[in-house]
Amino acid sequence: MKRCCCLVLFSLFIWNSFAQDSVDSGTADTPSAQTPITAYVYEPIRKGDQFIRMGLQLGIPLFNTSPEKFAIKTNIYPGGTIFLGYEHYLTKGVSLGGDLGFSFFPTLGSNLYFAIPFTINSGYTFAAGKFRIPLTFGIGGDFQSYNGTRYFSLLLRPRGGFFYQYSPEWSFGGELSWDIVPQWYKDTTLNRTGNFLNIGFAARYHF
Repeated sequence: MKRCCCLVLFSLFIWNSFAQDSVDSGTADTPSAQTPITAYVYEPIRKGDQFIRMGLQLGIPLFNTSPEKFAIKTNIYPGGTIFLGYEHYLTKGVSLGGDLGFSFFPTLGSNLYFAIPFTINSGYTFAAGKFRIPLTFGIGGDFQSYNGTRYFSLLLRPRGGFFYQYSPEWSFGGELSWDIVPQWYKDTTLNRTGNFLNIGFAARYHF
């Protein structure tokens, strides 16, 4: 009889231990006890991103305007520009920055027309995969020199671009911009507004 009771107690002890292990294992495997996984969302442009932009442009003088006539021949041939710029993203798409360049154009009289344009730019960049489409508008000034005469004027520049994000640090692409350069004099009949089309290649270093 004693042996029977001992056998029953031993069996109950083994069964209780097995049941407790099963409950503990089931609790550990429930989804609620697992550490949650945080998903990473890729953002092609983030607030605070910055880049330095550098490149070359072909400048094409289109026409001048005056109070008497809308389109006047410029007597300036196509020239070139080297430029350097900086942009900082205030949001995921909106940026603020500036450009500085050096331009030269041969003229009809075999002289050279020089200019140092600078602008403060604001813009928005559209992103699709590794492609970036920045649209900006710049306002600034233009230091000009021609045949010993120097002049400073206002400069307005809308610009659009298309870039490929080659790596996290570098992107490459092309740009198209329009320079509007007014020249105002005391004799208003001499006022002119130059219109230049710029076609360029640029590289951008992101940091």
